[in-house]
Amino acid sequence: MNPMFQLSGKVVNVYVSPKGVSKKTGEEYGGQDKVQIMGQIPLSDGQFKLELIDLSTDQGDVLTKMEGRDVKCPVAFYNSRGSVGFYIPKGHKITPQVSPSQSA
Repeated sequence: MNPMFQLSGKVVNVYVSPKGVSKKTGEEYGGQDKVQIMGQIPLSDGQFKLELIDLSTDQGDVLTKMEGRDVKCPVAFYNSRGSVGFYIPKGHKITPQVSPSQSA
């Protein structure tokens, strides 16, 4: 089955989020792999704007090897205090994309 939502763009950075401890609950947070993907958002007049999306992932090592390359990956969303967060669901495949200049 194909994922309902997919994100296409260029992997520009992979990092591990900083760790910390919640002052309210005392629980530890952070330490997850994160990837930043730059994609094109179409505008109503036919132009595109670039948008950088941060996603949580369990595949930081795989994505580090894909830095600078175009990829396609499934994406899921969640709401955290009024803002939308993005993540690549665990175990899903991240597909490198061949740009027209690479196939020529």
